[in-house]
Amino acid sequence: MADLTLTGEAFMGTGMEVVFKNISGIFGAIGGMSTERASGMSLAVTRLDDKTVRVTVGPTEAVSRTLEGKLGVFGIAFGATDTLRVEGQLSSRQVDFDISTPAGQAAYNRFLATGELPKNDPASGTSNAATVQIASEALTREVTFGINLGGAVLDSNTYVATTYDAGGPTEFQYTGTKGPVTFSVSGDWKDPEDPSTYTYAATLPDLNSGTADGLRDLYPNTTGSGTTASVSFTYAEAQQVQQLAKDWLTAIEQGRPGYNGNTPENWVVDVANAATPEEAMALLLTPETNNVTDVVANRVVALSAFQLDNGGGQMPGSLTLSEG
Repeated sequence: MADLTLTGEAFMGTGMEVVFKNISGIFGAIGGMSTERASGMSLAVTRLDDKTVRVTVGPTEAVSRTLEGKLGVFGIAFGATDTLRVEGQLSSRQVDFDISTPAGQAAYNRFLATGELPKNDPASGTSNAATVQIASEALTREVTFGINLGGAVLDSNTYVATTYDAGGPTEFQYTGTKGPVTFSVSGDWKDPEDPSTYTYAATLPDLNSGTADGLRDLYPNTTGSGTTASVSFTYAEAQQVQQLAKDWLTAIEQGRPGYNGNTPENWVVDVANAATPEEAMALLLTPETNNVTDVVANRVVALSAFQLDNGGGQMPGSLTLSEG
């Protein structure tokens, strides 16, 4: 999560004013913003692990939505907002600092003193310099990228695309919410599309303790403890999960022992008939109008039970539990 967030508005007329003016200069070179707009700038420092901190800078709204869409940090209060958009998208910049080394700590200290964001330099402990673009609709460059959720209807949508200075594929993350549930799709953005890198995930907060225990029983390698569940599936695992729903319908249609005369639940039909894995996962992992997260968890348990009853093994996917 974000350990520290500062806005230029709060530091005008102080010793840190130069930091935010230099940050605004980064974006002024791109979008014609003057340093007088420094009050609309923000910087966020996020601890990624014991050695690394990530600095994200840019217009306040861009920094806020980068943290929300990319890191899952919601509900951060910011000061003044700015609507600078780069190539039609809200934009921010990021760099990682290895503060476990003297060079990395020195580079981090220089940034805090000057607001000048360094480039990639292994000798200076800096890496992953990138431009981050944020949009509430499909991102557009040479091609239009959008997640097709089909019949799944979510309350909010955020797309984040990270283009690294060092090259390589652009990383994307789509994040949507439905009631208390956060659903995401992430992977590499390629043309033509290659979904083999995609990961589908959902965070289910405030589960009943018995429901959380039921999920834990499905995944022997579960990490953590608590009543907030984060479930994730690779592209191949998502296909396997959708196939379970299809097989369940087939068992009912063929009148197999134990299924003859059964009526499938609507969610099983919807997941089985979804046109894409992301639609199937969104339908499976988001609640209906009641927004009860236990209902979603129990769907995963039900699919696992079907698999076990029909000679299958462990439920595809992975699970992390945490305190709410």
